[in-house]
Amino acid sequence: MAFSELSRPWRMRGDYNPRGGLLLCHGFTGAPQSMRPWAEHHAAAGWEVSLPLLPGHATTWQEMTRTTRHDWYGEVRQAALELLERHERIAVAGMSMGGTLSLALAQDPMIAPRLRALALVNPAATVPRAAVLAPVLWPLVRSLPAIASDIAAPGQIEEAYERTPLRSVAQLRALTAQVRRALHRVRTPLLLATSPQDHVVDPRDSDLIAARVGGAVERLRLPDSHHVATLDHDAPRFFEASLRFLEETPR
Repeated sequence: MAFSELSRPWRMRGDYNPRGGLLLCHGFTGAPQSMRPWAEHHAAAGWEVSLPLLPGHATTWQEMTRTTRHDWYGEVRQAALELLERHERIAVAGMSMGGTLSLALAQDPMIAPRLRALALVNPAATVPRAAVLAPVLWPLVRSLPAIASDIAAPGQIEEAYERTPLRSVAQLRALTAQVRRALHRVRTPLLLATSPQDHVVDPRDSDLIAARVGGAVERLRLPDSHHVATLDHDAPRFFEASLRFLEETPR
């Protein structure tokens, strides 16, 4: 599909004395467009917000096959370090694979001590069993049908690839396995929002994360939304819950 201006990286510095620094991480095959309402809501409340574009995204799915989980993590890590140049501590938030990358930041020994809060929506901690074969099949089967726009609200569209590159699925599988093994190292306070009717990420992934992380967890159910909850019916309620949770954490 054609990607709009909303799928470009976005940053709002906020006022002279912002409420804090917030890094937002978008999901697998998606783009910042799915996160812009969340980003703009918190920026309007006085937060300095950084919303980067992951390498290989918002171009073509063929381009995505030339990037790896190390490229994706490197981008969000660099964005976190740039925010930390202006803030003693920052918050990190993400949806889907963006939630997985957020958890990776909370496991990073250089980043984790300076995180004040995490806010995650339908984060991925596993991938479907079929993905086990992705490293073997991708030279033969280059792509699968799209996973985008799992949204209950009519008329809402997620800007994302029309195909899912299988080589990138293998990278996602490796990323989730790496993060899952070290969940006990996540001690940052966590708001964990879950859609029971998620057709992309198994809702039980949220239960797994909540059970294994080492810090405090607040759960939020999004009963009227599918996977892309930031563009769905529960988005306004979630944005308010996210803002409250982040502002209750010490700077």
